Amino acid sequence: LALPVALALLRPECVGAAAAQQFALTIPRVTTAELERNRTLRSGLHAYVLTDHVGGRWKAMTWTLDYIKKTIPFEWVDYYPTNMDNVGSKPHLYKLEDAMPRFLQKSEKPKYMQMRIGFRGWKRLKKDFVPKPLPDVFWDDDEWISSCMRKPDGKSDKPAIDNFFTTQQWKFLLIGEKGTSMFFHKDGTAASSWQAQLLGKKKWTLCPNTETPLLDVNIDTFKPESYNKFPNFARALCGQVTVEPGEMLYYPAYWWHHTLQFETPSVAYTGALVGVEADRRDLGGDPKPHLRFYNDLMDKCAKCWEKGNPTRKCEDISERWPGAAPPMLRVVCEKYLPECYQLWDEHAQSLHGAGAKIEL
Repeated sequence: LALPVALALLRPECVGAAAAQQFALTIPRVTTAELERNRTLRSGLHAYVLTDHVGGRWKAMTWTLDYIKKTIPFEWVDYYPTNMDNVGSKPHLYKLEDAMPRFLQKSEKPKYMQMRIGFRGWKRLKKDFVPKPLPDVFWDDDEWISSCMRKPDGKSDKPAIDNFFTTQQWKFLLIGEKGTSMFFHKDGTAASSWQAQLLGKKKWTLCPNTETPLLDVNIDTFKPESYNKFPNFARALCGQVTVEPGEMLYYPAYWWHHTLQFETPSVAYTGALVGVEADRRDLGGDPKPHLRFYNDLMDKCAKCWEKGNPTRKCEDISERWPGAAPPMLRVVCEKYLPECYQLWDEHAQSLHGAGAKIEL
């Protein structure tokens, strides 16, 4: 069965507004060998936990908070002094060298930090994330971005790559205390994600994009007493799973997710992927997730740039608030993204067949 059809067959049919969410969607836990044999999971259309790759193989498993601060002190942090558990939570912007001492201070409410890792920071950290599991499945920007974001002299356009990383929240480092939670949401662009848990345990709620009409960003999926405010939630097909240190969670583009840290500190690294998912029926007119991602980015570009008009139409909020994400660069929008799309499309074809190809 196609995944959306299969999910529809599994969706709970509840009676009455007080029915409970059953979390009936299974999030399987698999080894690398099992993933390699599992065609359904290799389609990129289902969430799973990879149990045996990160732990014992990645140097990142030996990280301490002090090591992180000394390695990337210059990276900007969205610092939440009183948690990030609702959509209205607002951060303070600090560089990590200034945020970490605040994070380590004792306080009544748990604190949470998230960092958009730029080109410079990733250059320092990437050696701690090798080897990659199943490189064709976890085909990340290391394999394509320098090929499509190149200057006329053939060298990588580092400012453009840095702009892509920071504007798309492409690489995230997340540090929280016990009890912190990032509110229930789905991402705004059609990139799938993986998250490696490095320190502490974290519980996840995951719901496919097909369940969107039944979901709300104000639902606290970890507090059943709050479900009565959102009776449709009981009908949504969702799952929960706890990720241990040394494990990695994967989930597809546009899936809703909600997290809860079980220990202090909790440290996790998130990377985004494009060009790895098979066709989907839940994306409206764009069955290819990588095409939908491209169109999501083009929509962002259209808010800032117009062909023939040299003036940027959108505000650069980083000029007022240092550390905030800047607008996408014109060269990224008009030159590089169309070239990157061709690479995403070619890789999707290599994984899922010639039928995956769609021309721009």
